[in-house]
Amino acid sequence: MLKKVVQPKSIKWPVGLALMAVLSLALANLDADSGAGSVDPALEVQQAIDDEQFELAKNLLDKAELSKFQRGYLQGWLSLKQQDSKAALETWQALRLQFPNSLELGNNVAVLLMQQGEYQQAQTILEQSLHANKQVSKALGNLNQLYAFQAQKAYKQVFSRLDVVAPKGQWLALTEASDVKVVNSDFAEQQQVTQAVEAWRQAWSSKNVTDYLASYSDNFVPANSQSLKAWRNARERSVTGPRFIEVYVSDVKLTPLSETLVRFTFNQRYRSNIVQDEVIKVLLLEKTAGQWKIVQEVVTNEIR
Repeated sequence: MLKKVVQPKSIKWPVGLALMAVLSLALANLDADSGAGSVDPALEVQQAIDDEQFELAKNLLDKAELSKFQRGYLQGWLSLKQQDSKAALETWQALRLQFPNSLELGNNVAVLLMQQGEYQQAQTILEQSLHANKQVSKALGNLNQLYAFQAQKAYKQVFSRLDVVAPKGQWLALTEASDVKVVNSDFAEQQQVTQAVEAWRQAWSSKNVTDYLASYSDNFVPANSQSLKAWRNARERSVTGPRFIEVYVSDVKLTPLSETLVRFTFNQRYRSNIVQDEVIKVLLLEKTAGQWKIVQEVVTNEIR
């Protein structure tokens, strides 16, 4: 039976973006002077928009003393609440050119693009926004260390020789300057691992069963306690059976577990004349005799 490949669902607006808008305005007003008991003009406009008092909000936008960021952000938010997503996107995209490091702005532009089916562009903007300053980059780096630590503990059960390295993390100085910097893996053999996975994908797509099986280590651990011989026989039938096979890989994440063991996570889209599906897959690759080979393959989630 064919499985329908469904595009990602767009994020719902009410809770996530309303909260993001409030956070954005709060961050933008950190340097603003406000007397005790005074009403923040930006929050006043925000409240009018959320209460759907649109004429009041427009008047306040015209008269209130707002920064360029606040005014543009709230104009986009007003268009959004009035169901004019096109105007909201145009306003926020123009504002983002002036404030490229705004996480809140990047998030909202990405959500609008997702609703239009522009998933790759949305992903690019989210990645840029998340890595737009050193603080966020380090926070993401610390999170990735924790992911690697958890993976190491899990694989320790299979590979007893693997040393589990506890994450150390990176400190953030209060006055540390921000800059635009995308955090990449500094693993020395990142290119070699990527090439090994690409060779595996190409062999599978071209139905080259010899090269496909050669991508797997003699120490490969099949799922469901299946023997390696039985697994190889089953895979040979699966690779040679269909008239054609197409395999696409995206959203790749490489996590080094040691100098000779890496975790390779990605979205996999498979299509043949028999079946098609899209899954999140994890490959564990080990370097033996100078070559990176697959020692474990797990489907962690089926994308519906």
